[in-house]
Amino acid sequence: MNRLLPKLLFFFSLSLFVSCTIRVGENNADRQTSSQTSAEAVEEEEDHLSFIGAGDKINIQVYNEKELSGVYQVSPEGYINFPFIGEIKVDGLNIFTLATKISSKLKEGYLKEPNVTVLVEEFVSKRIFVLGQVKKAGSFPIRRRMSVIEAISLAGGFTNLADLSNVVVTRKGGDGREKRFVVDIKSIVNGAKENFYLDAGDIVFVGERFF
Repeated sequence: MNRLLPKLLFFFSLSLFVSCTIRVGENNADRQTSSQTSAEAVEEEEDHLSFIGAGDKINIQVYNEKELSGVYQVSPEGYINFPFIGEIKVDGLNIFTLATKISSKLKEGYLKEPNVTVLVEEFVSKRIFVLGQVKKAGSFPIRRRMSVIEAISLAGGFTNLADLSNVVVTRKGGDGREKRFVVDIKSIVNGAKENFYLDAGDIVFVGERFF
């Protein structure tokens, strides 16, 4: 037994290094340090979600120019091919920056005062995934700040076997490590805990309750 103890401790430490599980809303300290309760983090998250990415479908309208107006899909490399202008790098831009960029390019010998508007028709690059004990599991676009409850509603709501007190959200950080947040939906609905908000790429897993 004494020989096995160091090995067990090693594997336990390794598992903590690879991934981390956080139970959401346990105490006031958690609320103070959580990014979900920070106004700055909310603004950064919403700005990030507004960025155009690979695969997104964008509707570009140039006033009184039907030949230039239409829906364009962003290539895997982050470009669209626009008439007169050619390839434009759009990955990482928001709709206002892109409209300004296209307008400036069209002024270079094509149109005097182009009026350009851009809307995102479909976000493909930013999606969340809802799995487990929900009625319609799948992936869903996230184009604004979305709570875990909203995501579950998109998936048709819980099944009769769902464990509402043990919903796990898996999130991959910038360093490649995964964090797992355990979310108690019952406590959120009752007002005992704060809502939990999702990032693009999050996986929401609703487990089955044990009778």
